[in-house]
Amino acid sequence: MELQIQWLKNIRLLLSICIPVYNQDVGLLVTPLLRQIEDRNNQVEIILIDDGSEKYFKDLNSVFSDRVNYIELDRNIGRSKVRNQFLQHSNSQYLLFIDCDSAIVSKDYISIYVDYIKENKPKVLVGASIYDEEFPGLNFRLRWKYGRKRESQVVEARRMNPSTSFKTNNFLIARENFKEIQFREELDGYGHEDTLFGYDLNINNVDIEHIDNPVLNKKLDTNIEFIHKTEHALQNLLKVWKIVDEDQRILKQIRIIKFYIKLKNSRLFRSLFFILKRPLKSMLKIGWTNLYAFDLYKLGYLIQLSSKRDRD
Repeated sequence: MELQIQWLKNIRLLLSICIPVYNQDVGLLVTPLLRQIEDRNNQVEIILIDDGSEKYFKDLNSVFSDRVNYIELDRNIGRSKVRNQFLQHSNSQYLLFIDCDSAIVSKDYISIYVDYIKENKPKVLVGASIYDEEFPGLNFRLRWKYGRKRESQVVEARRMNPSTSFKTNNFLIARENFKEIQFREELDGYGHEDTLFGYDLNINNVDIEHIDNPVLNKKLDTNIEFIHKTEHALQNLLKVWKIVDEDQRILKQIRIIKFYIKLKNSRLFRSLFFILKRPLKSMLKIGWTNLYAFDLYKLGYLIQLSSKRDRD
């Protein structure tokens, strides 16, 4: 019997669906995935790693523990570290990463991935994400518009710039490639772990392929939450710029750095932003969704951060 159990543990699955969880009810995501994999002859598994959520969410999600591989961490370790943890809990050929606040929109979602894997054996494959077409309330409008206009791209556009279009929600990676290139754990909190991971894939010549197999970004941040997360992401972006030793190749992935290089020493721009920062932020908070104004705010905030760090 022990030999049989060990033999079963050593079976290499085709695909592990990897869902890092933090303070989110994943029932609406996991339930359709369970339905889609039930006839897969144990080729596909689901792994949930709870990254130090509140007890309320742990209690909600632990009900799936008899049908998925469910792991709880004692404390929050962050978006990069928790994704790397999935290697320890899976033995599959491919790992598919889905954000916990996503929703499945296609009844063939898993079949599309499995068929593509078997036929093409990709190293990295991106299915991308989309947002609801219906306008949300004004309090959620900034995140919604930014997602639809800047993040959601049709597959043809993504294939033209495969590295630039890389996002960590809804992508799969071959196990052997993920063992070699993992998420950089120097970053903590929210933002730009996908930028750094995409950069590492690019400089190591790992091909990134794209297909039309999106998930829905279901949970929207409020305008205030999104601005706050963006500000933290800009702190991470400065870390990324330092980590890559100001390697110009990363400019393909993130346009704001080009403007940062040009304007970081401009007294005129810093003075202009000093005047505009407060009214810009106030208008964005109440639902003004001019993305060029948002770009200006991000650039000014990034330069302010950089100047503060230089002084410190």
